[in-house]
Amino acid sequence: MPLNQVLTLIQQNARILTNVELMYSRKDPLGRDICVYLSNDGIRLMFHPVTQLLRLIEVDNLSQIVLKYKEKIFSEPGAEVSMDKVDEFFGSTHPGDRESMFTFLITAYDDKQKICVKSWRGLSFCFPTAESANVEVTPGFGPLRSLKFDSATQPRLTKMSIFKGTAVGKNEEVTMPLSGYCGQNRTLLVSCARRNGRITGVDVLFQTQNGRTTSRMNCELELVKITRTISFGDSVARVLSALGAPSKVFYKSEDKMSIHRGGYKETLSPLPHFFFNYFSMGLLICLTAGVEMKKLVDVVLFRAMWTAEVL
Repeated sequence: MPLNQVLTLIQQNARILTNVELMYSRKDPLGRDICVYLSNDGIRLMFHPVTQLLRLIEVDNLSQIVLKYKEKIFSEPGAEVSMDKVDEFFGSTHPGDRESMFTFLITAYDDKQKICVKSWRGLSFCFPTAESANVEVTPGFGPLRSLKFDSATQPRLTKMSIFKGTAVGKNEEVTMPLSGYCGQNRTLLVSCARRNGRITGVDVLFQTQNGRTTSRMNCELELVKITRTISFGDSVARVLSALGAPSKVFYKSEDKMSIHRGGYKETLSPLPHFFFNYFSMGLLICLTAGVEMKKLVDVVLFRAMWTAEVL
């Protein structure tokens, strides 16, 4: 799921989802993950800095939420799940067991941090053992290492991670599912368009659905890559034809009424500006009331990879 869809869902449920924090690196925006933290629920959403696709979900406050697996509650406030109960729900599977999505178990123990991590493919649980008495670590390496503890002092779950891949630190590359497009364009590359050594606009490479189904069974629409050139001086109709309808249209506050101004005074005052915001593409285009593209105001680096050749 892309970041813009997550933010839209949060805005639509603002009464339920409160105290939301958006964190990113100003110094290295394309090198560090973008984080959306729901502090009231203890849920942290981590997005890839370039593609802005959700790659990791962390739950670090189990006292605020209820966790279910196969319609059964295995952790709830006041009764956080123990290590034995996790093994009971997500334990080792057997060949031919198609009901479970988890295929193997890896147990790792950090002696310095006093933390035991149990990981399956796409899922991991973190159990601190510092407050548990009579904890004994049996010899071994990797999956052969395990813990022994009293049943009355079992370590309690403090963090759960959901990801794609075999381990949290070895996440596989995530791709946007077809159901996430919802008819929107997704930018892949924005580059300068030149003529006679001068920049005349931008070339936009993006993915979109073409209206044809991939098969008769799933009825999902095909994805195609399209390149469109937006040049300075293009009309509103030309921009709409190339990129489709914008997510929102913005006007300068002092120009809202002047757009409707007519007659002789219209030629004496400068033409007002308005803006096409293609939120899912990361493009903000400024146009004038003379129905021509004035300038490309911004290309959000989080959304699109921008290239400019220096001559």
